[in-house]
Amino acid sequence: MKLPIKLTALLSSFVLAASAVPGTAAAVQISAPEVSQTYVLDSEDEVVLQIRQYLKEHIENFSVTVPNNGISRDEISYQLLYKAFDETGNGDEGDYLRFAVKGFKCTIVKVNDSLLKLTYDVGYYTTPEEETALTSKLNEVMNEKRFANIAGDFNKIRSIYYFVTSSVTYAEDENDPYAYTAYNALFNGTAVCQGVTQLLYRMFNDCGIPCRIIAGLSRDISNMKEGHHVWLIVKLEGQYYYLDPTWDMKFQGRSFYYFLKGTDDFDSATPSLMHIATSEDQKTFPDYQSDEFKTAYPIAKTAYPIPKYSYGDINGDKIIDAIDSSLILSEYARLSSGGTSSFSQSQASYADIDHSGVVDAVDASLVLLYYAKVSNGAEITLSDLIKNH
Repeated sequence: MKLPIKLTALLSSFVLAASAVPGTAAAVQISAPEVSQTYVLDSEDEVVLQIRQYLKEHIENFSVTVPNNGISRDEISYQLLYKAFDETGNGDEGDYLRFAVKGFKCTIVKVNDSLLKLTYDVGYYTTPEEETALTSKLNEVMNEKRFANIAGDFNKIRSIYYFVTSSVTYAEDENDPYAYTAYNALFNGTAVCQGVTQLLYRMFNDCGIPCRIIAGLSRDISNMKEGHHVWLIVKLEGQYYYLDPTWDMKFQGRSFYYFLKGTDDFDSATPSLMHIATSEDQKTFPDYQSDEFKTAYPIAKTAYPIPKYSYGDINGDKIIDAIDSSLILSEYARLSSGGTSSFSQSQASYADIDHSGVVDAVDASLVLLYYAKVSNGAEITLSDLIKNH
């Protein structure tokens, strides 16, 4: 069976190995100055915070001096870096950093019986300047009218997901290191699954929606072929749901087959294709199958119930009110300023109140007029109001 997209994201090229120096790709020009800090950090928490900051700044060489607490040298370098990848709720930390690092090596020198000096050499997919540009561009995008006045987490998730799946295509050259970055996804509109999920991870977390990137395999059970792949889980109303934007990119925002799915139906659209979360390297990736992970990130069994819309009820809450009018007006503003629609096809259809073929301020006014009349006790339907308008 032909796969819906290229599934091999070459995640193995990312896997961190303390025993190997990361490869240097010609397309990546690390320009950060060499940094060597030799002061002693009093606690593991301080060390982790300092390493996280170095990683965020994409500094490729740095040192920390830490107390010798008896942990084996083989473990301490992984342990500290792994904890630097802990989730913080910030889009430029957590899993974003985990997948921003190409590889590292760590040299450990015994300063004295109580101190160890760890020197890290880290390879990244992007430069500090590119990360600064990415942050600036993301702020610009999130402030655009297409994302203005979006009410509710579901609508935020859907709008951001639509933006990415409709504007990014799968990278043709999987050997290009930039294909693995949110930077390339946003600026050049192409990426493999690693870059696509990075971009969504940043956008979701930056607007207060918790999510995680899940590493694993995609397997075609018709021929048992498999490849490395990554996807997401996102929190909505107390539970987490699966998203696979890379597989939905094929449809360019027209349809979502891997959107807000549960454990029982994530692969229901294409039963021969399976997502398999793995933890081949638990030093650098979480154990996604552990009870600890499942407790922290409870994943729903079935897909999130997508709201059912009707004429005037644009947010699917079964009430036609000023919120619906505001949503229509915001959509009109987005479209009028050259932005892309944040509505699903169903929403757009039901937002065209006067059946003029466009969603505009007239539709918003009709909804608001209907709401005002009903609030004042009038017994009238939206259809009657339209007929008499």
